[in-house]
Amino acid sequence: MGSRSCVRASSPLSTRLDQTALLSRRSLLSTAATAAAAIAATPALPSFAEATLVTRQQAYTRYVPRIERGRDFWAGGLRKYIASSDWAAIQREFEPLGKNKGGAIPKFFGPMRLYASSFSSKTISDKTLAMEEAVDELAEAANGLQIAADGTIKDTGLFSFLGGKKTMDEGSRSKLAQDAYKKGVLAFNKYIEISNDGLGISFAPMDTID
Repeated sequence: MGSRSCVRASSPLSTRLDQTALLSRRSLLSTAATAAAAIAATPALPSFAEATLVTRQQAYTRYVPRIERGRDFWAGGLRKYIASSDWAAIQREFEPLGKNKGGAIPKFFGPMRLYASSFSSKTISDKTLAMEEAVDELAEAANGLQIAADGTIKDTGLFSFLGGKKTMDEGSRSKLAQDAYKKGVLAFNKYIEISNDGLGISFAPMDTID
């Protein structure tokens, strides 16, 4: 008897199964290659830190120049007005903001608060809160200054229930204005020092008031 071959001829069904498996493998490889190409072509999204840096840069460019103008006015023009008791000039600097008008003092509070908020992300940071506190202190100083410029205070005498006001003497106005100015300097410097802390080499720190 002749020896029989151990390899059997493939049946038609077996051939079809082998062809199907081959096509499936080719399809899988093609799909994987397409997916890999798509991933490679997709630009990488910026990290959270990078996005925060971009936001910080935009806020710095937009708000810091306005804050510095406010600081310079407080340290310069306002100081001269107080020294000369130019109450009318100080009152003009409190005029509400409007189209192409408004005093110097209302102009810097908004930028100061918005710049402070740029140091927070999903939650309000301690730095933002500290800067906001300094802005509140500056607002208190401005309020005292405005009272001095107006020259009247609420009457606390016997007939105060009538809602009358009492005119301040010149000495009281000057002292109140000077105290408000000094308080404002401290608030400005506090705000600036907090904002400069950990600012990074990408930004120029703001100068404080001497």
